[in-house]
Amino acid sequence: MLLNYFVDKNRVFLREWIPWVDSKKTVEDFQSSIEKWGNKYISNTAINNGIFFKGELVGMVAFPEIDWKGKKTSFGYWLSPDFEGKGIVVRCVKKLTNYAFKTLNLNRIEISCAEDNLRSRALPEKLGFIKEGILRDNYYLNGNLHNLIVYSLLKNDWEKATDN
Repeated sequence: MLLNYFVDKNRVFLREWIPWVDSKKTVEDFQSSIEKWGNKYISNTAINNGIFFKGELVGMVAFPEIDWKGKKTSFGYWLSPDFEGKGIVVRCVKKLTNYAFKTLNLNRIEISCAEDNLRSRALPEKLGFIKEGILRDNYYLNGNLHNLIVYSLLKNDWEKATDN
């Protein structure tokens, strides 16, 4: 399975920031996750996308939960270290942000990043997301609690910034 191979290839790198990596080791583990993602997509409560670059799976970008009543969602994303610095995730997040605001008619998107994950934090900062605050000891990873930085973007902010 492609996703299993990809995570195995990048496991050491991904493990630094993504808590579920250690719990996904077998093809069955990934099949179960893909089935859940598909069911959430069908029920219109999430969108999970593979990121492909020149035909190769290089990461994922997602709205793991969509809150229709609150008209909001959040981003999750990760990328193979071999493909960082090419603007791939920035382009994906821009496209999905447009989709969320224009097609899904959502009003708010959040991105939460580990305080120490400077590469991940650079993305919302580059795209004009507003830093709302720090959730202290909110993220359990590799036996330790970490702070999360919460960023948000409102539909109105995006429309002003992109002249749409």
